[in-house]
Amino acid sequence: MIAYPVRISHKEQAELLVKRVGVEKEAVPILAPKAIYKNIILKSVKTSWANIIKQEMLSCGGDAAVSNSTYNCSTQFTDVILMGNNSCYHRFLTRMKMQPECFIPLIKELESILCDHVPALKIAGKTYDLANDVLIFGILNVTPDSFSDGGKYLDHDSAFKKAEELLEQGANFIDIGGESTKPGSDRVPLQEEQDRVLPLIESVTRKFGPVVSIDSYKPELLREALKAGAKIVNDVSSGAAVKIVANDIISNDAAVIIMRNHSQGGISGSSPSNDLVDPVAEFIDFCHHTRSELIGLGLKKETLIVDPGIGFGLSDSDVNVLLTNACSLSGSGFPVCWGISRKSFMGRTADVELKDRDKLSSAISLYLLSQGVKIFRSHDIAGLSATIRFYKNMEGSRL
Repeated sequence: MIAYPVRISHKEQAELLVKRVGVEKEAVPILAPKAIYKNIILKSVKTSWANIIKQEMLSCGGDAAVSNSTYNCSTQFTDVILMGNNSCYHRFLTRMKMQPECFIPLIKELESILCDHVPALKIAGKTYDLANDVLIFGILNVTPDSFSDGGKYLDHDSAFKKAEELLEQGANFIDIGGESTKPGSDRVPLQEEQDRVLPLIESVTRKFGPVVSIDSYKPELLREALKAGAKIVNDVSSGAAVKIVANDIISNDAAVIIMRNHSQGGISGSSPSNDLVDPVAEFIDFCHHTRSELIGLGLKKETLIVDPGIGFGLSDSDVNVLLTNACSLSGSGFPVCWGISRKSFMGRTADVELKDRDKLSSAISLYLLSQGVKIFRSHDIAGLSATIRFYKNMEGSRL
C-alpha cells in the first residue's frame, strides 16, 4: 500500500478523482463535495451572530474560529473563520435559511463563493469564458520615461511594429499608455498624451480590430481613445475617470479595468508609510463598492475587471499578502487582472535587476495561474504565453 496527500481545489478535479477510484456513478455528486475543503473568512460579524454561526457550523460537521470575547458578547464585532468541506457548507446554508432575515446577505455571499462560478467577460461583443480562457494584455508604453520600456517606442512605426509583435506572441489585447505612472514621474499635458496614443490606437484598430486598451486616468483622453477604437479603458485612478465617462464607455460597447490605487499625493505618488490592516479584505470591499457604483451608472457586470494595483501605493508586505491570498481574490466572483510584470517589488524582495525580471515574472505568473488567476498584464508576452501553455498542459495531467 502507498499513501500520499492530494490537493483538490475545484469541483471537476474532485469528480475526476472519485471516478478514478471506481465509485458508483450515483455516488460521484455525493462524494465530490466532501473532498473540497474551504476556509472562509467573515469580517466584522456581530458577536451575537457569530455565536449562532459557530453552533450551526459545528452541527453540520464543520467549525468556526471566533474571538474569545464572542461567548460573553463583551465586544460588538469579531472576525470569523469558517472551516469545512462543501457538503458541510451546503448543510450549513440550509440551516441558516431558517434563521432571521438578517443572515440573508451572509447566505448570498457564501452561495456565491461555494458555487465555483467563474465570471464571464464581454469585450467588444465577444464573450470570454474565464473558466477556460486566459487573457493577456500586452503592455505598450509610448513614453520617454516609463520604468521598463520608456523611450523604445516613441515613433509611430516602432510602436505599431511592437503591437504587431505582442499580438503574434499571444497577447489578446494591447494596453497602450502615453504617460508614465511610475512613482515621481511628471504629468504630461493632455494634447501631448493624445498625440502619442490616438494615431497608434487608430492604426492598430484598423489593422487588427478591437484589441486596444487605453491606459489613462484623464476623462478627455479616454473619450477620444474610445472614438479612435479603444475597447477597454484601463483606469489607474481607482475608477474616478470611468465614472465620468461611463456613458461614453457604454455607447462604445467597451469594457473597463478598475485599478485600486493607494498612492499618496496623486496618481503616481508615494506609498503610505503603514501597511494595510487586511489588504485582501480592503480590495474585495473596494470591488463590491466599485461594481455597485458602476452598475448604477449603467455599465454591465460582465464588462468590469478589477486590478489590485501592484506598484501603486502598496507596501512590499501588502503585495506579499495579496500574492499569498491570490486564490481568495480569484474566488471572490470578480475578474481580477494582475499586473506584476517587472515591478519594483521584485528588486527589493528578491534582489533582481530590472533587466532580469522577466524570468521571475513568469515564475510568479505560474504561481498565480495555480491560484485561479485568468487575466494578466505583461511586457514579456512570449514568456507569459509559454508559461500559460505549460500550466494548461500540467493542469490537464492532474489527478
